[in-house]
Amino acid sequence: MIHQNIPASSLKKRILPYRRVVILAGGTLLVLSALTYIVIRSTRPPAPAKFLTAMVQKGNLSQTDSATGEIVPVETYTVSIPANASLSQLNVSLGQSVNSGQILATFSDPALASQVAAQNAAVLNDQNQVNLLSSSTYRAAQQASITQAEDNLQQAEDQLAQAKSQGVITSPVAGTLTQVAPVGESVSSGQVLATVGGKTIVSPCQGTVQSVNVTVGQQITTGTTILTLSSPSLTSKILGDESQVAGLQAALDKIMSQDSQSQLAASLDQAKAQLERDQQTLLQEQQALANLVIKAPFSGEVTMLNSSAQAGAKLLTLDSETKMVTVPIPETQINLIHPGQSVSVSLPALVGKAVSGTVQSIAPIGNYSNGVANFPVNVTLNNVGGIRYGMSAQVSIVVKTVHNALLVPLASLHSRGSHNFVEVLASSGQVTRIPVHVLLENATTAAVKSKRLKVHDQVITAVLTSPSGKLHLKAKGRALHKGKAAGRKGGSK
Repeated sequence: MIHQNIPASSLKKRILPYRRVVILAGGTLLVLSALTYIVIRSTRPPAPAKFLTAMVQKGNLSQTDSATGEIVPVETYTVSIPANASLSQLNVSLGQSVNSGQILATFSDPALASQVAAQNAAVLNDQNQVNLLSSSTYRAAQQASITQAEDNLQQAEDQLAQAKSQGVITSPVAGTLTQVAPVGESVSSGQVLATVGGKTIVSPCQGTVQSVNVTVGQQITTGTTILTLSSPSLTSKILGDESQVAGLQAALDKIMSQDSQSQLAASLDQAKAQLERDQQTLLQEQQALANLVIKAPFSGEVTMLNSSAQAGAKLLTLDSETKMVTVPIPETQINLIHPGQSVSVSLPALVGKAVSGTVQSIAPIGNYSNGVANFPVNVTLNNVGGIRYGMSAQVSIVVKTVHNALLVPLASLHSRGSHNFVEVLASSGQVTRIPVHVLLENATTAAVKSKRLKVHDQVITAVLTSPSGKLHLKAKGRALHKGKAAGRKGGSK
């Protein structure tokens, strides 16, 4: 046997690899054991899933738009003291509620009262004139005056004709002229002027032969002018008669111009027109006098009062009992709103109070800001008990409604790209995915349309899981629209 001396360091190097192998083998065994345990546990049947479901229903779904505004009166009535008037009586106090027609205040104006009295007298005088011109007795009297004037003129004209005829001597018979007074001869009343056919013709008055129209021996006929006489007394009478005729003619013309039927009708029309003008003036002055008694045009509350106000200054302000709120609605929703539409209103100051309203009007022009136009919408409140001016109010207006649609919770609705679906849990526990078409959504519910989804189907809204032995709720579908029902002051969502 041959022995060799081996160094200790070399021996140590030879023993070390065997220890590593042992350690590695042990570690590998531990890892394999752990993996085996995990595999064994993982091959256990999973705990059955538990679902939260909701029943599919059929009905109507509405989408609302909400906004916040300030409560203000629908109407405001301001009373000022009229010029030249003074306050004689004040019947209300600040904050007082008044009814329509109730007297608020009374003013006095002595000058206006005097004008009304004078104008009333003028109207009475106009009415008397109209009554006179309209009277049949007056018309008959005026016609009688015209007839009498015509008769007087005719008599005067007859007298004038008679006076003029006295100076013209005519033959009363036919025959031969045997005698005639020469021109220039002075004759007395009753003196023979001519002889015709043996019949003498005497002078009717004293005068002078002015002209002779025939010659002695001439054969004349009845009515032939023989000669003319001139007489100062006759001339004076003729002038007097002519003057009388002219005067009576002028009087007749005046009566005819004033009191003829056509003129009476014109005078009556003028009198009626004057009466109407004075009546209008009287009505205006009476209305001004009546306006000195101030009555409430509507029921409301006195919100401003200045009892020491002077002429021309504001005395009080009455705000209507009817209240409204103005809210901004975005341009994308404004065409879905119309006057007369019912709305719901909530007030932070009156929690739990149910208030309804009606859209009264929509502004034709919007307010443009930050790339969006909002249109002011006036909403009148229907039950205003306890509501004060200046309170804030949130208005919810239904902008769209779907009728007779399938309704599912928003939490049951899933989206994949442009497609939507719900998961239906059958009584056997089987889960089926069913496509749906979304018609409308609000804060919690969706109205859908589907050929496969039926009323009373159970749609899954959440899953109950139990990792580590503890139950956890895992929501399915879409999240709720947080804040959907809440509006912001000055805008809407």
